[in-house]
Amino acid sequence: MRLTTWKRSIIGSLLTGAVLLPATFVFAQTVTVTPQDSLWKLAQKYGVTIEQLKIANHLADDEIVDGSTLYIPPTSIVYEIQPPDSLWKLANRFKTTVSKIKEINQLDSDMLIDGEKLLIPVPASAIYTVKKGDILWSIANANKISVDLLMAFNQLKNTNIDVGQKLIIPWDAQSRSTAGTTNSGTDDNSANTTAEKSTAGTSDKPWVDYKNYTVKSSDTLWNISIAQGIPMEELLQANNMSESTVLYGGEVLKIPVHHIPLTQTPAAKYGEYLDWFEAAQYLFPIGKVADVTDFETGVSFKVKRTIGASHSDTEPLTSADAATIKKIWGGTYSWAVRPVIVEVDGRKIAASMASMPHSIEYITDNDFNGHFDIHFLNSRRHADDKLDPDHQAAIKIAAGVN
Repeated sequence: MRLTTWKRSIIGSLLTGAVLLPATFVFAQTVTVTPQDSLWKLAQKYGVTIEQLKIANHLADDEIVDGSTLYIPPTSIVYEIQPPDSLWKLANRFKTTVSKIKEINQLDSDMLIDGEKLLIPVPASAIYTVKKGDILWSIANANKISVDLLMAFNQLKNTNIDVGQKLIIPWDAQSRSTAGTTNSGTDDNSANTTAEKSTAGTSDKPWVDYKNYTVKSSDTLWNISIAQGIPMEELLQANNMSESTVLYGGEVLKIPVHHIPLTQTPAAKYGEYLDWFEAAQYLFPIGKVADVTDFETGVSFKVKRTIGASHSDTEPLTSADAATIKKIWGGTYSWAVRPVIVEVDGRKIAASMASMPHSIEYITDNDFNGHFDIHFLNSRRHADDKLDPDHQAAIKIAAGVN
């Protein structure tokens, strides 16, 4: 219990029958305690719990004083503070505001104490009262969310629930969930529509279906996008989220799965002429290692795509690979472009490369200070988001396209 100066006044004033509340706090309802009242009776009368009444009024026990004033909190849930909680994070997670959390809990600062319990205001429609015959699975299934998410949101330590118990249904997560969720904690491949299923293995163009992914407590949007081999922007769009969206352990996300059919090349030495945004970026995602072969000399080296959205920002895998690149470019790194073949998981893709190291680097032990650019069909320059004609011409050479 916080014992700030004004709260000491509140606790003391309970004995005198008058609660001295700061003018900044606005309470929905207060009651004056009568000799017949008890916390249990008041909780039953006003549709709240004894715990909520105690938290809202900073009561250490169940004793109340005749003539004192008690605050009846609005629709809310009880939440136990855990690291690294903050008022801002709680407001973001439960789609409320810091000021509302402070009002309902009569807080005069933003400081939180681990293990302390707070009331979190939520929409009345988000509260579900457990009925006879209910189990967590049936409640989660009816609301198209996972059991893990339901447990995490309500801070449940096990799946036992009691008739009359109040549960919060995570309304924001529900709007982002997909039907057929899983609480297994692993990926669950499932096609998004019947039409997409029917095109699998028959279309000569790239196509997309979806699988479910159950969020783990350590996940971030960026890490999920990297692990799943898709741009983070695409992950956000598929799940109606923004970069500021807070993830919940147990939440189920929809993951786009891109299928890139094999295309014909004029001869074995050429690479597939694949559009960067529709195909190549999914075959060569961030974090992927590839073999790059210089089209003119046939000399190969290993690289890793470490970043990049409009094209591949790439680094030599080792210092030996960096030395090979330098030798191919005549003994010095250069912005001059050369046609190359990028081989990933057996797929050979036509590309173009400049060897000049620049900007950020992620591999620090390869004797290459920065990264270099690899372009594919229709990839863009980062500086102006335009096609680079020299790179596009070199890609055509690597693809055998006139």
